[in-house]
Amino acid sequence: MSPRKASKRQGTGSGPEGTAARQELLLRSAIAVVGRSGMRGLTHRAVDREAGMPEGTCSVYYRTRLALLTALGGFVAAALHADVRALGASLPVPSGDDGIERAVDATIEMLSRWSEHPDLIVTMSELALEAGRTPSLSEPIVAWRNNLTDIVETIVCRTEKSDARLRAEAIVSCLDGVVLSALLAVAPEHRPAHLRSMVTLVLRAIGDADLTEYGLS
Repeated sequence: MSPRKASKRQGTGSGPEGTAARQELLLRSAIAVVGRSGMRGLTHRAVDREAGMPEGTCSVYYRTRLALLTALGGFVAAALHADVRALGASLPVPSGDDGIERAVDATIEMLSRWSEHPDLIVTMSELALEAGRTPSLSEPIVAWRNNLTDIVETIVCRTEKSDARLRAEAIVSCLDGVVLSALLAVAPEHRPAHLRSMVTLVLRAIGDADLTEYGLS
């Protein structure tokens, strides 16, 4: 499931047939609600309105707010996780600096796609904050972040630098801020260039850092 599909809004009407299709519509609608109104605006009634479905439909499938948040976390994480898996599969065979540059380009392309769907990124950020208060929500978020860290570690390993995992964890933490800053502070038409500059700087600075100088290796 791609971010494009995950954040696409269904038109109004009686809704699609079948449990799975209706659940997907409700969760995509929940993403739109959170993207527009934040976590405070996420109610069963708001999701029903966004989905164009009869009032009470969301409560049938997700009886409590926690059930809705849990399903939403899994849905959003699955969308982002699919892109991360695709990134891993597309990484070129190492070939000096050229192989590394192509890996960097693939990472930038993925983040650029994410930036085209701000509701999805805002929802994941809101869920991450909510997971700090409700630990049961953290599992899907931690899983996709670990997978992204694995991919970044693969890229770092190609530089033959020490402590690849530590560098990868630092890079992923920085990329969180890079994506959010692109959404909040940069006009859509300038986001690709902004992401390229920021991601290249983060990957190169952390990847090339002498960790022994900071007592980290």
